[in-house]
Amino acid sequence: MSARRVRMSDVLYGDIVKQINSGGFAVDQRLPSEKEFCERFSVSRPIVREALERLRTEGLIRSRQGAGSFVASGAISMAAAEMPLQASSDVMPAHINSIAAIQKFYAYRISFEGELAYAAARNRQPADIQRIGSLLQNIKSSVASNTQGIDEDLEYHEAIAQATHNEFFIAAWNASRGQIRFLIELARSLSALGSPNHSAAVRSSHEPIFECIRDGDADGARTRMREHITRSQERVFLGKWT
Repeated sequence: MSARRVRMSDVLYGDIVKQINSGGFAVDQRLPSEKEFCERFSVSRPIVREALERLRTEGLIRSRQGAGSFVASGAISMAAAEMPLQASSDVMPAHINSIAAIQKFYAYRISFEGELAYAAARNRQPADIQRIGSLLQNIKSSVASNTQGIDEDLEYHEAIAQATHNEFFIAAWNASRGQIRFLIELARSLSALGSPNHSAAVRSSHEPIFECIRDGDADGARTRMREHITRSQERVFLGKWT
């Protein structure tokens, strides 16, 4: 994966470019308002504004005072030149190429990883508890050193999958690894926009998951994991930092 971090505004930009290219937004057609874009794609206003500004800068749309934004003449040929969109194959993993796909993958993670945590709490061995606990400390160390901790986060979730001792769960997690890493990177890229204590608060939410797995509380582990990933989804789509 490229070192460049994709932003949610890149993904929205790509969705709009696709619509222009397909004729979904015709030349001289007025685009939806910021509020309508927010509702249609379930994203925050700053993300919409960033995407629209990029479209304006690249000459794909133009603004009319008091009337909104319109598809510029020649935009369809320019949009075709943008395909595949710049925020796709070199940065984004397979099958995650739109905001709708990101929403669907979050739904998958909430369900799938919740069940992983449940199974891990039921089947974990002493070595699993030791490893997950050690990886939790690595996450805390990344907070202390003010680094993103993407690898530490990914390894923590992987260790939970391994603690299920179910080869089918483990294979499914491994098949999703690239997409899971992408969502972690996406959430981290937005962390810098949150409150000064945001990163520590986000990463500390891993601890209750570990405690439930350690204590054999399968229902609690499922709930805490689902809450953990749901909060990430809310940060990405709603700009909700609490």
